[in-house]
Amino acid sequence: MPTLYYVAESVKIIAVGFGILSCLGEEPFKPRDGSLPFLVYFSSRYRGLCVGSLVSRTAVLTAAVCVVDPLLPAHDARPVNVVTGATYRHPRRGIRVQVTKIIIPKLSNTTGERAYMIQKSPAVLLLARKVPDVLAEIPLRPVEVDYKGEEALSLHEECLMAGWHFFYKGDKIYPVHKFLLQRNVRVQFLIIVKKSLWCDTISLKFQNAMTNLGYTGDFDRSVSICVRDGMYGAPLVCKGKLVALLMAPDAQWANCTGHSNLVQVLSSPHVRSFMNCVSRLFAPEFQPGWEAMKESLESTDGGQQFDYLPDVYDKMVYGESSSEEV
Repeated sequence: MPTLYYVAESVKIIAVGFGILSCLGEEPFKPRDGSLPFLVYFSSRYRGLCVGSLVSRTAVLTAAVCVVDPLLPAHDARPVNVVTGATYRHPRRGIRVQVTKIIIPKLSNTTGERAYMIQKSPAVLLLARKVPDVLAEIPLRPVEVDYKGEEALSLHEECLMAGWHFFYKGDKIYPVHKFLLQRNVRVQFLIIVKKSLWCDTISLKFQNAMTNLGYTGDFDRSVSICVRDGMYGAPLVCKGKLVALLMAPDAQWANCTGHSNLVQVLSSPHVRSFMNCVSRLFAPEFQPGWEAMKESLESTDGGQQFDYLPDVYDKMVYGESSSEEV
């Protein structure tokens, strides 16, 4: 079945409501403490593996670069399947759900303007069906999106960023559990030090790349935050709300040295009208227990089981080897 693209600012989106049946006498499934029930992933023809975040039971927020090529004006109508309900990435794990529609912002016909907008914009994937809790390893719950800028990202703000880890040259890894570590969800617990001036050099790299593509407009540096390595579509979660996504391929270092990516804030002016348009699709049912998540990331208790690796990977070394061997 081909995937349909909808341009959000030129087509009205009609949200159809469905009645919800409630069963008396039994509590609904609940995601266990420390889990990330909103996290999904899918294979992208443009960016390898991409991360998405459930904003309703049948809608996923991800990066536009995962579903649109900045250099090609034609939309790719080939099918896209999203893997839900599992944090361990394996062909036999998770439930695959087909995407029926992709909603993107209205794009300019000018190559430079189009490339700039795609690299700083999210996209919404509408799923063909809702996954029942009984079929999923982790009950799926959509997360709240801060698209109005209600969560001010101040100095020393504590946030986390989740995605599936992939190796870089020089990373230290287990010699025995290479396969396992590559496929588990990895969570970064990070502290924002400066909102716009943290990575001046990489901001200039992004601007030069956009200029080379023909973009001649102004660059809004106030809506970018610099973080360490991640995956396209990876969510930045602050105070339990999704506030930004990693979206710009030209705003990262190839060698992953230090803080090497820019994430784009979802409340920024250039996507505000798009986010307001698609917000009627949002139906959050889950807010992470923020203090519990922070404690789990700082804890070294091996008895607790989480859906992600609770410690940063370079702390988990006893028989280390180089990733050049992978």
